[in-house]
Amino acid sequence: MKARVLPLALLFATLPSWATTPVQLSLPGVNLPSDNQVKGLRLSALYGRTSDVSGVDISLLGLSDTDSFTGVQLGVFFGAGHVRSQFKGVALGLANWHEGHDTGVNVGLVNLTNNVEGLNFGAVNVAKGNALANVGLVNYAERTTFQLGFINATKHLDGLQIGLANYAENGIFPLLPLVNFKKSF
Repeated sequence: MKARVLPLALLFATLPSWATTPVQLSLPGVNLPSDNQVKGLRLSALYGRTSDVSGVDISLLGLSDTDSFTGVQLGVFFGAGHVRSQFKGVALGLANWHEGHDTGVNVGLVNLTNNVEGLNFGAVNVAKGNALANVGLVNYAERTTFQLGFINATKHLDGLQIGLANYAENGIFPLLPLVNFKKSF
């Protein structure tokens, strides 16, 4: 009997280290439950920090902060999302601040991203790295394929810009009104 109890006790003692949480409430300084991996629903009020989230992440009146995220990220009532490493999915919020690699769509008043394989749609879109497509009032990306907005700017254009003012540092004519095009072969 004792021989069977010890392995079961060890199994249950290590369970929290590899299990995931289906639902989590994040508040400043505390996660309920305290697991760093959520697969399901996470609600962050004011500020919440969790390492990995897959599923739905709702930020209420504040910032949801994760290392990696897969799913749908919603900023409700001035909610914003911060992803430090990898994002896959759809982000809808006042501000989407993604420092790593994004695959999907970011919709927000302000999108601050790094590398985006997908679309940034917002009033202001800023990509420190590559951005496949930006649609907004003001768009800036280090490298881009497509920009549509009133003011578009990039250091390296390999595609099309449509807007009132279009700046491409690598363009034959760096500043052009209405349309700017550059294709590298």
